[in-house]
Amino acid sequence: MKAGTAFRAIGFVAGAASSVLLSGCGGTTSNDPATSATGATESRSSASPQTNAQPAFDPCTALTPHLLAERQWDSRPPEPKQDSQGGVTWRGCRYVARAGYGFVVETTNGTIEQVRSKYPAAVDISAGDRKAVRYEARPDVPGGCTINVEMRSGSLYILTNVPQTSANKHLVACDIATDIARAVAPLLPAGS
Repeated sequence: MKAGTAFRAIGFVAGAASSVLLSGCGGTTSNDPATSATGATESRSSASPQTNAQPAFDPCTALTPHLLAERQWDSRPPEPKQDSQGGVTWRGCRYVARAGYGFVVETTNGTIEQVRSKYPAAVDISAGDRKAVRYEARPDVPGGCTINVEMRSGSLYILTNVPQTSANKHLVACDIATDIARAVAPLLPAGS
């Protein structure tokens, strides 16, 4: 599988399980806390993005070393990720928390309306003063949750991967994703 391809496939467009979070990132191993135990993936659909303009927000610099340390999201240095498929683009970074879960924060030109049409069971939530949707792209594979936060030119995409181990069984992927979304959304520039 091509590096980076499966990574974003889990999210907003096709949504493979969050347990696949890093299956296509290249260089990860099965003992990586953010790597899938199953390694399953799902291909993306060909949803058309609303616009190709990238939002003026870089998750890799907005989540400062101080913020990452304060939230204990600094088990490893952020790993930049960028992908594009079918006119949909994603840019951001992958992070690993000290608690043993992985997550990504990326901007995408895909909208929350597209997410709602692809995942009718998506739940509306708020992230700061912005609308957002939360969904499990693959509920049959536990450990993952995805949130898209509304932006003018698409959305902020957050995906968690909580490996299902005895050490992590108390962690709830959607609670973690919501916490991340509510911490990061206020960093979005006004008007973005």
